[in-house]
Amino acid sequence: MSFVKSPKIQNSLKAVRSFFLTTEWMIMLCCLAAVFTTLGFYVCGTLVFGFIVAIVFLLSDDFMAPLLPFLLTVMIAIHCYDSYNTFMQYKLLAIPLVICIILHFVFYWKPIKIQGSQFWPMVFVSVSILLGGLGFITTQEYFAPTSLYHMAGLGFGMVFLYLLFFANIEVKRDYSLIEVLTKIMVVAGAFGSFMVFSFYIINIDKVLDIKGILFMQWRNNLSTLLMIIMPFPFLLASRKSYATVLGFVYFFAILLTGSRGGMVFGGIELVMCIVMYTLYDKRRRMAYVLICGCILFAVIVFFRQFVELFGYTINRLVTAISDFLMGESTEIRAIHCARGINDFLNHPIFGTGLGYMGNRDVHASKEFSLCWYHCEPIQIAASLGILGIIAYIIQFIRRNALIWRKVTLFNITVFISYAGIEMMSLVNPGIFCPLPYLMLITLMLVIVEKCDTGEYQEKISVFKRRKMRREQDNGNSKIVKIG
Repeated sequence: MSFVKSPKIQNSLKAVRSFFLTTEWMIMLCCLAAVFTTLGFYVCGTLVFGFIVAIVFLLSDDFMAPLLPFLLTVMIAIHCYDSYNTFMQYKLLAIPLVICIILHFVFYWKPIKIQGSQFWPMVFVSVSILLGGLGFITTQEYFAPTSLYHMAGLGFGMVFLYLLFFANIEVKRDYSLIEVLTKIMVVAGAFGSFMVFSFYIINIDKVLDIKGILFMQWRNNLSTLLMIIMPFPFLLASRKSYATVLGFVYFFAILLTGSRGGMVFGGIELVMCIVMYTLYDKRRRMAYVLICGCILFAVIVFFRQFVELFGYTINRLVTAISDFLMGESTEIRAIHCARGINDFLNHPIFGTGLGYMGNRDVHASKEFSLCWYHCEPIQIAASLGILGIIAYIIQFIRRNALIWRKVTLFNITVFISYAGIEMMSLVNPGIFCPLPYLMLITLMLVIVEKCDTGEYQEKISVFKRRKMRREQDNGNSKIVKIG
């Protein structure tokens, strides 16, 4: 349905919708977000950007348009740790937001139908989530608001969102879906890095005093977001060489957060980016080699300063690993893993359920948070049992089958991004958080499937060429033998 019938207004709306996807608009959003984070107005900034998301969603029929303001909203909101009760004071402000969302679907509704390669695996996962804790979890825990939100967000609610994305995201003639997603991710990563760097600049006196990493309560959340985003600058670099350095900048921001998972798994992800793009982006091979060489040289020259700066994170990492290997009980995540294994062994078929709060003596989760095991495989096994394990394995296989069905630079980027969130989920809730992490992965999988058939991409044929060479060698050997 058209927003209005007047051709003049329609043309104006078309111009506005196009503007929402421009670099100028994205920079304006980042500057506004920077003001809120620099001044420390996190609650206010979250609310303002929430309204920006709603307004953009109302004015535009393109699901890509509200993505950047949504990511900026999340990045501002992660400063507000344990702030459920704070935001509940503004619950009446949700009314106009809901109205905007409803009006969007009134004006731009597109029929939803069952489609997409990920639909049935997601349904299987959703069923396992609903059955999680069957025969064990209490009714009060199962139907608690926190439990219902996560069961819906990780289950059938995400299935609905998947179908919604599939119905509304289309490959368009006036812009490249891949290029727009890449630009949004790169800009969001730049703002995330700015958050870290500005935090250090604002607290420069403390930095000079301790000569080390500053504590950030939001370090794991931001690191997880940056790990989802980090491969996209490398994809952008295939067209604009200057973007090559941004991936390294994002990883440096992750290091400065002090996140142990970010340091280890972000480092692995960065290596994956370097290896993949050195292999497949031939025009920039020398750039990657030179940058890596310069970084390695700098680390060797300033090794003592490097260890001094990141010593706190390294010590926490070494302590956690040693405690885990020695069976000590000082590391919360190690205790959670042990509890999770025990919960699975006691309830192997359906697990304990997502809403089970029996492990709060280990770590008291904050308001409106699950009692996390902080490790995805343990979370699946303990909360959902064997049924959940089977469902998530099938989903994992189908996701990777989709990504690798057509080998392109974009699909490789999505693979590394997905690998990043999966790695981070080994030590954090990660992908078990419906918003924004699982939603972002779901969105990217839809875009992969749409662009595989609807948008031209140069296929990477290195495997095919190697196969042809091997066949040729075999053929030559046969000829020699026969002769």
